[in-house]
Amino acid sequence: MHLLNTQRKSNWKAALLGATIIGGFPVGVLAQEAASDAASVETVVVTGFKKSYMDAVRAKRNNIEISDGIASDGLGRFPDLNVGEALQRVPGVQINREAEGRNATINVRGMPGSYAQTTINGIAFASPPSLANDQGTPLGAFNSDIFSAFVIQKSPMANAPSGGLSGNVDMQIAGALSRQEGGLFKASYEYNEVGGTTAPAFTVGYNKRLAENLAVFGTVAYRKENFRRDTLRFNGYSRLTPSLTGLTQSQFAATYGDYYSATACPSSGSFCRTLNDAVGATTGQNFNTATTGSKGNTGVYALDAIRQYTRTNEGDLWTASGGAEWRPNDNTKLGIVGYYTDRDLPKTTQHFLINAVWSGAGTMTPSGTPVQTSDGRWLYETVTHNNFPAKISTRQYGQHQKAGGVVANAEWSDETWKIDGVLALSKGENSSIETELNLQTNSVTGGTNGVSGTITTGFGDIDRFNYTVTPTPANRLFTTGWVWQGASNAINANASDPAGYLQPGGVYYFSLSGSESLAEETVNSAQVNVERFVKFGPVTSVKGGVMLLKNSFKSRGFRNMGYGLQMQNITADMVYTPSFVDDFMGGKANITRNWITFDAERFISAVKPVTPYTPSGGGLTTAGFNIQYADGAFADYNYNTENTVSQAYIQFKYDTEILGRRVHGNFGTRYESTENTIDSYDVITPFTNSVGSLANFKWQQIENSYDFWLPSAIFAAELRDDLILRGAYYKTYVRPQPRQYSPVTRITPSQVLNATLSTPTTSVYDVSVRIGNNKLKPYLADSYDLSLEWYNRPGGVISLAYFKKVITGRVVGTSDPAILCPADGSTWGFGPLSWDGQYCTATSLSSAAKVVHVNSSGAYNLDSDTTVEGLEFNIQQNLDFLPGFWKNFGGSFNYAYTDSKSPAIAPFPGISKHAMNAIVFYETPKYGIRAIYNYRTDYPLNANGTYTGAARSVKERGQLDLSASYNVTDRFSISLDAYNVTDEMRYEYENDERFVRWIDYDGRTITLTARATF
Repeated sequence: MHLLNTQRKSNWKAALLGATIIGGFPVGVLAQEAASDAASVETVVVTGFKKSYMDAVRAKRNNIEISDGIASDGLGRFPDLNVGEALQRVPGVQINREAEGRNATINVRGMPGSYAQTTINGIAFASPPSLANDQGTPLGAFNSDIFSAFVIQKSPMANAPSGGLSGNVDMQIAGALSRQEGGLFKASYEYNEVGGTTAPAFTVGYNKRLAENLAVFGTVAYRKENFRRDTLRFNGYSRLTPSLTGLTQSQFAATYGDYYSATACPSSGSFCRTLNDAVGATTGQNFNTATTGSKGNTGVYALDAIRQYTRTNEGDLWTASGGAEWRPNDNTKLGIVGYYTDRDLPKTTQHFLINAVWSGAGTMTPSGTPVQTSDGRWLYETVTHNNFPAKISTRQYGQHQKAGGVVANAEWSDETWKIDGVLALSKGENSSIETELNLQTNSVTGGTNGVSGTITTGFGDIDRFNYTVTPTPANRLFTTGWVWQGASNAINANASDPAGYLQPGGVYYFSLSGSESLAEETVNSAQVNVERFVKFGPVTSVKGGVMLLKNSFKSRGFRNMGYGLQMQNITADMVYTPSFVDDFMGGKANITRNWITFDAERFISAVKPVTPYTPSGGGLTTAGFNIQYADGAFADYNYNTENTVSQAYIQFKYDTEILGRRVHGNFGTRYESTENTIDSYDVITPFTNSVGSLANFKWQQIENSYDFWLPSAIFAAELRDDLILRGAYYKTYVRPQPRQYSPVTRITPSQVLNATLSTPTTSVYDVSVRIGNNKLKPYLADSYDLSLEWYNRPGGVISLAYFKKVITGRVVGTSDPAILCPADGSTWGFGPLSWDGQYCTATSLSSAAKVVHVNSSGAYNLDSDTTVEGLEFNIQQNLDFLPGFWKNFGGSFNYAYTDSKSPAIAPFPGISKHAMNAIVFYETPKYGIRAIYNYRTDYPLNANGTYTGAARSVKERGQLDLSASYNVTDRFSISLDAYNVTDEMRYEYENDERFVRWIDYDGRTITLTARATF
């Protein structure tokens, strides 16, 4: 007899496929077996909130494993703007709102998205590869209407795919025989408050029984994407110096000396800086006075760079699924499910206004009185910049995500055996094609370019923010006179900027650049599972399986340069004042309206086709421009990796009694062996100029191998009829995300002046090396779960869960001088290197008046453990036991506490200690309304990218969403959903909230939807 009796099966299947009028809610299911077992469901039960919650509670109670999830309402609808938004309702799941373009990536139990394994019907597949660090599968690349449920499997067992260190996220497509015959149609209209954009969507699907034991289904979903995000980026804060303020040494000491130390500072561990160091005092000079250091020793800071930024996202998302299922007899089942998604946003455009001051390029004059922040530094709220480089940047930023595959399965079973096989073929692609147009008014040495601006940051209070820039406009587009700066010329004898063009005099600058990023992944697998039902003491079945999997990943990257543009074709009207300056951030930010932008499509069309730059090899990027081979966008991201994985597992199920109470579960182990091959386009000779050449690279191959035993066990003890204790242990591993840890070594030989370390007598220059990460191993984790669940009444549950994960070999940046500063740096092109305990110096490139520092970086597997642990509390109740009006209420509340402990050299980013959701609904047979409030506390970020600055944290944030629905008939309903009703923004800061670094504004979104069945 099958382990799950008929009653239990019907309970959890109803929860999986059950629907709600407003939307789906957390559903506990058997994540690994749901897709196959759900095929025996004969009808889809359409219910409201209350029944949905009761089914969810019933499923959670009957499930052995620890899991949560959400289900479709059977009419092609999930309850939120996208899947990521919906999944954040599950305890321990948070959406990454720093991800742009509504990619809807999530963190599970606080850990980065790449720590979770995403599957379709329990099988590993190729999703569109993430192009950003640690963000994991972009769930926004799929229209959720093709799926039946999403399950977060928090304690995956031996028969589940490995890789889910934080858990497995299973995207489930129900089989054809499990679907109710008939069709569905849904049409919706989305309104976005930011920019007043609108976007239609529709879904159509039909399920047909060709015979009692044969069925087919198909679903096609389309959604227009048309939305905008507005952002203020406070790119950095500089500690003031004479060079930055335009003051003499004596003037600076008299004005700011009270904030700098009069005595020597500790070698590390503080922001302290002496006044004499700040002013660049030479031997014998002393600028200290009686009041030096009287107010502080950290120096005084002011904002040195700001970016006004808006991103418009335009395109289409087409997603489809289909399948067939056949039961030739009571023992046999054959099925196939296919899916395809294509999210194409070719008109995504980024508009920047970038104003910055750095040493030798403009001056900073603070006003008002500085305040001391919590990290001890002193900070000005208002600063005036003069003679600074004023820049506009318009970037065509086409995004294209695709994925498709098939999952075919065959199953045979009787009372003693169950044998099944699965064949899965899938491919995912992701591309980001950026063409960047920049127009800049340069600063003038010994004079002024006439540009000035005053910024009041508001210390993070958007109502106090203010920014003005003069003159209007601050930038000019000339139609003639541009000279390419990639080689020495009459305007610039030291030209080494292959992206740039200058006007005579050197004040007016134009450049064309942009990075292109492309990734492609295929995952093909074949698996056979055999289960034998037995009665051997407490053991009820023995299950084993083998699987072969091949994962291939191809990465490509390019950087445009400006050589060969048809600049004679440009016209003055190719720049204009954009309409978004009138409603930027809904008028909440008092930005400068002195902002012009490019008509990018016209400009790019006019300057092409380009003349190939033959000295470099003459290659063109996807966008049709010359490749800058010496740039990291090429040097980092041209490689292939392939993993051939052999897997086998054995798992025992048991069911017994201890002290008169039922205890059941399973235990087993999984073995995986991986052969890894990397083909990388490595730099083999140093670049001789800033363009580089294809001849500097050569394909090289590296082979790695590793294997792991991955044990697991779980139990569910029924302490009372209404009280269940569950516990689980499993071991798994995660391969380093390919795009995050490139195997290619990149060398940037350009010597950049380091004004902070330079003195009047010695100039310090920086060069950089990014060491290829081709020897990284997967990181492992031992996971422990314990959950106590009290089913206090029908349809209600109160639960408390504890989890702990001990991660070994987490990949972090190395600090080993032997790796970062080898004695022989000739392979990098810098000759002998020396390490003085703080800096790596290229000795042959240095002299008494000039020092060249080599700044290198690389990653390695951390040799110390990282521990992540937490608590998850959940209460879910329907109030149907109350009289009259009150019986229509219900809801849930969940809270998650997560903490991490890691070595000080490698803090764990992305974890909010506290996160919670509160859901309240009121429902009658005719209509329903729902309110959801989501909240998470602050959390740290990695400091990556060209304009993100120092390590940052995201400020705490809450959001209120509302839904309402009305059943016009049994087959037709309408609903209205409002997201971010409280109009929240997203803030980042550096150590102290007054050091504001980033403010995102998405505004409110409203969706009107009509749905019908036929």
